[in-house]
Amino acid sequence: MKGGAKRQTLFLTAINGVVRALGLFLRVLLSRSLGAEIMGIAELAQSVHMLAITPLTSGLPMAISRMTAKAKEQNRFRPMLAGIWLVRAASVVMIPALLLLSPLLAKLMGDVRVLPSLWCSAPCILILGYSAVYNGYCYGMEQSRVPALSELVEQISRFGLTIALLTLLPKLTAPWLAAIPVFSTMIAEVVGLAFVLIVLRLPENEISWGKSWRKPVFRLAAPTTLTRVINTLLRSMAAMLIPLRLQASGLSVPEATARLGMFNGMVMPIVMLPCIFTSALTMVMLPKLAQAEEEPTELKRILLRCLYACAPVALASWLLIYSAAPLLANQVYRMAELGDLFRRSAFLAFLFAFSHVSGGVVTALGQQKRTLYGAIPISALTLGLTWILTVRPEMRLHGAILAQEIGQIASIVWNFFIVIWRRRELRTYQR
Repeated sequence: MKGGAKRQTLFLTAINGVVRALGLFLRVLLSRSLGAEIMGIAELAQSVHMLAITPLTSGLPMAISRMTAKAKEQNRFRPMLAGIWLVRAASVVMIPALLLLSPLLAKLMGDVRVLPSLWCSAPCILILGYSAVYNGYCYGMEQSRVPALSELVEQISRFGLTIALLTLLPKLTAPWLAAIPVFSTMIAEVVGLAFVLIVLRLPENEISWGKSWRKPVFRLAAPTTLTRVINTLLRSMAAMLIPLRLQASGLSVPEATARLGMFNGMVMPIVMLPCIFTSALTMVMLPKLAQAEEEPTELKRILLRCLYACAPVALASWLLIYSAAPLLANQVYRMAELGDLFRRSAFLAFLFAFSHVSGGVVTALGQQKRTLYGAIPISALTLGLTWILTVRPEMRLHGAILAQEIGQIASIVWNFFIVIWRRRELRTYQR
């Protein structure tokens, strides 16, 4: 990476590090004060929350970033205007749908206590949709500091508001205690969006100016969105499936919900730590990869730089989580039974890092459709293995971890296959 890209990546990594540290600290405080069962309720709601916001926060920012980077100077704001229109149109349908379907979803998850959290998730669809559009514009213009600082402002607001509400309202019932982090997130997202609008000071343009860009933005965003929806749906279904399969293995309902809270609410945030770096690397390199798409030599150089930057981070994360498992379990979360889960999950940190980077590369090259073709069978495989392995009394959560490992490996292999395929196509075209 050149000096500018390095500085941007390091800056974003530092900001992401602070954001993740605050998020992790908040999770530890919530785990200690609320307990594993309420954390399990929150994780059940989080699975639906992620599924609800994914259609507007996955494909749109990358599509707008790519189109902004490749557009002529006078047209670089038009993909953003097209994205805003798409967010508004989608929100008109999605927000009422989530509110109406929330009671049914709560029953399907087997725990109606998630209902208040689901209600609080609905406004996030519009708020985060706007944020995704503006973030994509910023990355396409190589103004990566604005969305990074916005996320920091949002996380600080979320942290402070969550602690304040829990302190002021300690006698709430379990369903409403679990909803406090979701409500705080919604308010913090408004603050983060306001920060972006204040800093960018964009000129007032008619939304209709981006009309001719709506279909191109939608077509480019749709495959990535469908892929992310499938992956998010997989995680959401797994979050709902794991407690049910744990109950089938012989655990009670409260114990199964608590196990989900331990795994998704305590272990997985640590395992996802490499994404602090890989998300920064991906967003900085995405417009550069898009610009170098028709120059095989430069493209190869950037691809190798991405892999060389990712490898040590992935390996260090794996070894660090494995070796620090007793410390994390006994000192951080004060739950000795988490030690074995941390050791067993450590390899996922390595896989997540490479999966994140390889997925970002494929998106930058405009190969979202091919990603989608692989995502469907890989998701089905992961979910099927989760169903089969988690119910076994000798495996339980270890079975869910094994299913995710196999799914991540398959995803990485498929992404690398797509990159090789695309490079061969470019060589053939140039000849």
